[in-house]
Amino acid sequence: MYAKRLEKLGITRLSDFLLHLPFRYDDFSLISPINTIQEGEVVTIQGTLMEIKNEFTKRHKKLQRAKVQDRTGILNILWFNQMFITQALHVGDTVSLSGRVEHNGHTLVLMSPTHEVLDSSGKSIHTGRLVPIYPETAGVSSKWLRRQVHNLLSRPQSEYLPEYIRTRHNYLDYPTALSQIHFPDTLDIMQQAKERLMRYFLCNLVQ
Repeated sequence: MYAKRLEKLGITRLSDFLLHLPFRYDDFSLISPINTIQEGEVVTIQGTLMEIKNEFTKRHKKLQRAKVQDRTGILNILWFNQMFITQALHVGDTVSLSGRVEHNGHTLVLMSPTHEVLDSSGKSIHTGRLVPIYPETAGVSSKWLRRQVHNLLSRPQSEYLPEYIRTRHNYLDYPTALSQIHFPDTLDIMQQAKERLMRYFLCNLVQ
């Protein structure tokens, strides 16, 4: 099912996923305690899902409401027309949510956030960091691509540049460049990764 869709993005082999590079990043790196958030901020909160439900308004709109608690407080969460979320998230999950804080009546609400369930490691790929956004096509979202790339990055990657060249140009090693172009710790190191990968593309052009 995905093969034809991926061909439109130039992805025909597993290695192509790693060279399908982000064109921008959403900055969800501000992880905030609930009691410190303010209207208008784009933040990530992490805590325990206390409640989640579908709700239908008098105008037949479909809402998904949730409450998340951390050690500092409880925050209301609101999505629109995303019925699947009540199947993906469950009471008791440790969740990470990234989005914009808005007022809903007299209450602060995290509006239509990106979400993921955290495992025991607490590491996130869709929230709480610089999150890569990829060229997409119908049926292939950045979130789906992110998962594939993250899994592939756990496999060993071979270096091909001699060490003296890397030292002379202060290049990142190839595995680090791949990791940091997709899931950068900072924008500065992302730029270093981009410069290193340009060397890769130039080498392939002259072959």
